[in-house]
Amino acid sequence: MGTIKTAAPISTAKRARKKRIGVIDIGSNSVRFVVYALNGAAFASIYDEKVLAGLGRDLRRTGKLNPEGRVQALAALKRFMALAQAQKLDGVRIAATAALRDADDALAFITLVKKQTGLEIDPLSGEAEASMSAYGVIAGEPRAKGLAADLGGASLELIELVNGQALGGISHQLGPFAMYDGQFDPHILRPQIAHKLADTLGQNFAHLDTLYLIGGAWRNLAIIHQKRNEYPLRMAHNYRLDAQTAKLMADWACSQHGAQTLLNWPNISQRRADTLPYGGLLLSVLLEKLPVKHVVIAPGGLRDGLVYTALDVETKKRNALFDACSSLYRRGTKQGQMSRALYRFINDIHTQLPRSFSLDNENRLRKAASLLIGTGAGLHPDHRAQIVYEIALYGPLPGLTHKERAYLALILFRSFRSRKKPPNNSAIQYSLSGEEQMNAKIYGEALRAAIVLSGRSSAVLEKCSLKFSSGLEASALILQVQDGYEHLIIERIDKHFRALATMLHVVLKIKTRDSC
Repeated sequence: MGTIKTAAPISTAKRARKKRIGVIDIGSNSVRFVVYALNGAAFASIYDEKVLAGLGRDLRRTGKLNPEGRVQALAALKRFMALAQAQKLDGVRIAATAALRDADDALAFITLVKKQTGLEIDPLSGEAEASMSAYGVIAGEPRAKGLAADLGGASLELIELVNGQALGGISHQLGPFAMYDGQFDPHILRPQIAHKLADTLGQNFAHLDTLYLIGGAWRNLAIIHQKRNEYPLRMAHNYRLDAQTAKLMADWACSQHGAQTLLNWPNISQRRADTLPYGGLLLSVLLEKLPVKHVVIAPGGLRDGLVYTALDVETKKRNALFDACSSLYRRGTKQGQMSRALYRFINDIHTQLPRSFSLDNENRLRKAASLLIGTGAGLHPDHRAQIVYEIALYGPLPGLTHKERAYLALILFRSFRSRKKPPNNSAIQYSLSGEEQMNAKIYGEALRAAIVLSGRSSAVLEKCSLKFSSGLEASALILQVQDGYEHLIIERIDKHFRALATMLHVVLKIKTRDSC
């Protein structure tokens, strides 16, 4: 087989839907192939396959790669190579981490892989691995600020995140394969972990208040924690815990009872389950040594960082959330024009509408709602509210906390349905206060009224505008319609805007005007 091209800097500003990039991640525990579809600054996995080869399982005992792992990893890489070639991707990025960085026989294995697959493997340094994982967090949450901790099979990488940048980067041989071989004993391992981390944590990261956890062990712990506590929004990415709750989770995971429960947890492979108690122990030590207030399951990691760093400078400046929303309908169509028109139409009263976040963040979510509302066009009217609602809750949308997802989802549900409760209403009740729910419903009602008025035509909205007025008389919501377009206003339109005015505790006035 011939070699496949690696990814040069990629511009996705134009014809973004045609861009696809593959990532082959050769880790100490798993070997993975992921294909991403790129849409501007946003990207989402469209294919994901992994093999838990366990290349690094023998590192601590023998200093060499696991023999069975070598066989499984090589077979997986042959398959992944064939898939990558068949799909004619725009590029493939390859990452190899601690096992192929540290094993005595790593070079021989790399040479064998090159001979049989054509893949060029250049293992990342520990510092480069930390940096790449950090940029994966930034890709999924551009506002991320704190300490990123990436736990793999053989190593732990630590790096600071601030203002969209990854600073420094330290790697420790603190993965489960590097720390013990055989029975898991937290009483022996805890002081060893604490000793190795003592200087690093005290000197470099004591000023950070948020810890971002990267890696399959921690992600699975979070999912299990959600199930055990009946958390209603079952999504690991950006799952946020206060430090005390996270410590309780970690201590349970490495306790005798917790470890036994994890080893027998349904639908988790034995090879993954074996790493979970250690993940809890390492997290427990980190939380003992760091004065963090919040723990967040990172929205991305090494593989996402590989894609993010392949984007060109101008593409990285784009708003990833808006690009992701736009990608869910055909960019450049009339629906795109309609989404922008909706946002502009309501924009004149944005500052006077009640909000649950800072004005900038509120407007960011409102614009996202205006973009996502187009995903409901063409769907069956009995089901589109639920479908669009679930896209907001669970879709590949970067830069959203769980609270922001719930808020956005409720805006969209209200824009299609005014009376019924949304599906999984418990996620709304858990995430949003009564006032916050009402604020979301108000903007959803504004979108609904604007769509009914316009018949989903951006040209119609250009003939109309909204504003507030206040004075000696009661405050009013004023719908202004350009002269000659009075026939747009019928009883149904009046009903929708009157409902919006009632929610805002103002009266409705409909006026004509010479120009908009």
